Amino acid sequence: MRKKLHFLYIVIILIASCARPYHRMNMELIPFKDYKEDANLKYASRLGVLYNFKNFYFAKREQRKDYSLMAFTIYNKSEKIVYVKDLQFSCGASAPISYVPIPELYNSIKQKAGLYWLYSVGVAVYPKPAPGKADGGLIKNEKLFIPLPFGVVFGAANFGIAYRANKKMKQDFELYDITNKVIQPGDSIKGLLAFKSAANCGDIFISVKE
Repeated sequence: MRKKLHFLYIVIILIASCARPYHRMNMELIPFKDYKEDANLKYASRLGVLYNFKNFYFAKREQRKDYSLMAFTIYNKSEKIVYVKDLQFSCGASAPISYVPIPELYNSIKQKAGLYWLYSVGVAVYPKPAPGKADGGLIKNEKLFIPLPFGVVFGAANFGIAYRANKKMKQDFELYDITNKVIQPGDSIKGLLAFKSAANCGDIFISVKE
């Protein structure tokens, strides 16, 4: 019974520490609502973007690191070109907040793919009846215990999953990053910005810096 519990514990630990896949984003699927507007802009924001696309593992890491990845749709109502870098964001109507580089967020929440190769040291043993004299294994209680290097396969599989997940996430972040975007008069953009210490913001207000 104790051996079974020990084995079950090991299985749970392995499963909990496995690499996680990443689900691609699509800005067209984000349900923006509660639009706000002023003389220059009409806009809406959406928090919990990673969670909305079922990237729960990365969303938890984002929360622990105190980052907030937000999606925005911004329409330029004015007759002037608007640069995203010239926009002022505020938490509520009066508390200014500043976005951080999205690569900073990515580096904080990505999986450490290389660490999964540490599983390579893992070895399982397969017991089978010992045929009198056997080489290459350990005989105990008339059974031959053959070492099986399962760790190499397990490590390689997890490395592959983590590497692909990180690559997809980085591609999404680069594709939808609006940090350096320009909004032409009468045009709109959709994309992502990352903030620090803004998880409790109920409403995000945007204005053009004077």
